[in-house]
Amino acid sequence: MTDRGTLYIVSTPIGNLKDITLRALETLRSADLIACEDTRVTLKLLNRHEIKKPLLSFHSKSHQSVIERILRTIQGGASVVYVTDSGTPSVSDPGARLVQRVVDDGGKVVPIPGPSAVHAALAASGIPYGEYVFLGFLSNKAARRRRALSLLKEQENLFILYESPHRLLSFLQDVHDICGDIHCIVAKEMTKKFEKYYRGSVGEVTEMVTRDGVRGEYTVLLDNRDAS
Repeated sequence: MTDRGTLYIVSTPIGNLKDITLRALETLRSADLIACEDTRVTLKLLNRHEIKKPLLSFHSKSHQSVIERILRTIQGGASVVYVTDSGTPSVSDPGARLVQRVVDDGGKVVPIPGPSAVHAALAASGIPYGEYVFLGFLSNKAARRRRALSLLKEQENLFILYESPHRLLSFLQDVHDICGDIHCIVAKEMTKKFEKYYRGSVGEVTEMVTRDGVRGEYTVLLDNRDAS
């Protein structure tokens, strides 16, 4: 029987295309197939490093047949790389389904670590921490989001999450209403040209963000450890 191939989970830049590791580039160059969230985004990265490989679109709305195709490719002895538009795959994206399917089939999964919006935000936050809770994206439904915040209010911890630009201000207002004027950091467009960090109470950060205008990608840190 043909030896099975490998699924490589490759981290890619969260903004600045120079933030790519040598090992990540080596893995991309040696891959037989690259599964990616958006082929157009991945193609920009590959073109920059003169890498030409077949691409397969795999995202949250992809049919189960896409996973089965990737699985058959690995079963045939080929190597498949999975990347998202940015950051570390399988974190707040459908990559977890793919990894689980490969693992259940007895396949090999190898992570190629690199950029992460969560760890970049933590590193620049100035907040001392020993542990934190990563929440990904809360629900885009206001009622569900507020219920989730009500549960978080009872936990003294440091929370990290992602938020979209068109929901950021309403989210911060919900935090203020439910959790109070706790310490907050909003990291905007990390590693990009307009990178910026807003630090202060939720109310202060909301004022600063509103003044600058909401645009770009955001990672939010909520420090609820001193809420009492």
